[in-house]
Amino acid sequence: MITTIHTDKLVVISDLHLGNPFSNSKKKVIPFLKWAIAEKYDVVINGDGLEIAQSSFTKIAFEVPEFLRALTELKRAGREVYYVTGNHDIALEHFLEDWGMMKVSPFLNVHCGDIRVRIEHGHIYDPFFVKYPVLYDQLTHFAGFLLKINPNIYKLWIAFEKCTSNRRAKKSGIVGEKPHCREAAEELVHRGFDAVIFGHTHHAGEKTIGHGHRYYNTGSWMLTPYYAKIEAGKVELLEWRL
Repeated sequence: MITTIHTDKLVVISDLHLGNPFSNSKKKVIPFLKWAIAEKYDVVINGDGLEIAQSSFTKIAFEVPEFLRALTELKRAGREVYYVTGNHDIALEHFLEDWGMMKVSPFLNVHCGDIRVRIEHGHIYDPFFVKYPVLYDQLTHFAGFLLKINPNIYKLWIAFEKCTSNRRAKKSGIVGEKPHCREAAEELVHRGFDAVIFGHTHHAGEKTIGHGHRYYNTGSWMLTPYYAKIEAGKVELLEWRL
């Protein structure tokens, strides 16, 4: 299992949720992957790229083959594809690796120039996920049922999280997130990382933590597609535009 990599050019995306009733990520991510090939970037899919917990089999069968072909093209072009598992796709961990076009890992320590970046999906720092895994799983499946009835429920939930987090934004770091995300990122920079990149929360943003260290979240491609670019010893959070 590879957990430490060295790269000159790397892009990070997360939370595509291909197969989710709400997700329309495929039409965005395929052009993005073709762009990564043209620009010679390695790619990290930082968790929940494929949807298992809230999946529609028909939607997965329709969306995944073209996605996998794009990843295969990346490999053929000499680029590396890394897949960091998340809570919605952890059941596929061994299958993902067996497909042969990607390297699967629970996290990545990235060296680029003179900086070190930690990439994790972030679900293991979610107190609800850790303390009540069975209930979390049940609620996730129930939410999937609701999304099949009305996919717009997802937008309402994201708006609710942003509204309730405004008062604690300075403490938590990114609007929509709970404080545990920033606290986990702070702990990781204390271990010697210059930057930390999470997904999981579906809230994109960035904040300074400590003395010049940065915490980034690439959000969800079910909403606005963001990606983190790591190049020449620098990390940037950017919006992907077709």
